[in-house]
Amino acid sequence: MEIGVITNPNSRKNRNRPDRAERLQRIVGSIGEVHETESIDAIKPVLRDFLRKRARYWVADGGDGALHWMLRMGMEVLQEDEFMNQPLALPMALPTKGGTIDFVANNVGIQGDAEGILATLRSAVEHGGIIQDTEVDSMVIDGVQLVDGVETAFRTYGFASAAGGVGQRFYSKYYADPDPNPRTIVKVVANTVASAPIALSPLSRLPFGPWKTYAKQMFEPTTCSVLLDGMRLPGTKFTGVHVASMSINLGNVLRFFGKADQPGLMNAIVGTPSPWSIIRNIPRMARGEEMRGRNILDRPCREMIIEATGDELLAPIIDGEFYRNVKKLVYRVGPRVRIPKVVAPKAA
Repeated sequence: MEIGVITNPNSRKNRNRPDRAERLQRIVGSIGEVHETESIDAIKPVLRDFLRKRARYWVADGGDGALHWMLRMGMEVLQEDEFMNQPLALPMALPTKGGTIDFVANNVGIQGDAEGILATLRSAVEHGGIIQDTEVDSMVIDGVQLVDGVETAFRTYGFASAAGGVGQRFYSKYYADPDPNPRTIVKVVANTVASAPIALSPLSRLPFGPWKTYAKQMFEPTTCSVLLDGMRLPGTKFTGVHVASMSINLGNVLRFFGKADQPGLMNAIVGTPSPWSIIRNIPRMARGEEMRGRNILDRPCREMIIEATGDELLAPIIDGEFYRNVKKLVYRVGPRVRIPKVVAPKAA
């Protein structure tokens, strides 16, 4: 078996496609297997089977979140007794641009939809074509999470994280939309800017409806401590705590973390800037330039530690996935991940 595909029938995009797995299986044919994973717990047994069958390509039918869980579960399986003493590495991991942002796929140059990407991959494998792959840095993230009131350690992997402040609030607004897409990014940014003169002034006392709270919610700081490469940053309430191991492009609207494209380094964007300072940086976000202003750090790093210090626990987003009730997170440069650069031909 060359190609192993996992697909989640309960994902937003697959709920109305009950024949999804069957369709993908027809595309990969006899050189691949497609398995439905209806829960996170269902992913490990499938990946275990892919390892036993020496699948060279692991495909996540989805976007950044689907790839995130495949990598996390795959790394855990590789540490199991059955595989630890074998010369195995994580196979090439491929997202199929089935998410709402797809920053990983866009970063490495993957093009096409899931069907086209899989068909192109199968054709290249069958005919001995050259499939270029790109190695990208990941982050290894060690955390402490409250599970049923008990502090529980966990380890995951990812490429970008909004751990607190405006980025985390942005994603909350973004995923609250019934159909999040690039237009939603524009809408959230526009609503934030338009409501700021009301929400951030005495006008918020007047009956302006949602306009009197929207920007205030977006800029609500996160109470925490932050250590960057061993240096404790001043402040106890941060309006931004973000880190990534690769540059990201949010729907061709906003671009961040350009310094993360240096091998072996992450890019942290952290600080206690005022809401107006963040708003003034929006043109730089659109151009992918360095954030500037008082109390903003936009710099390469190798480690970031964030710990909740108030009554509210952390709710970081990692590759578009929410982690709830988190007390502490330690981000470090993780293993490099090979991602095949599959460019599917455009449909006629």
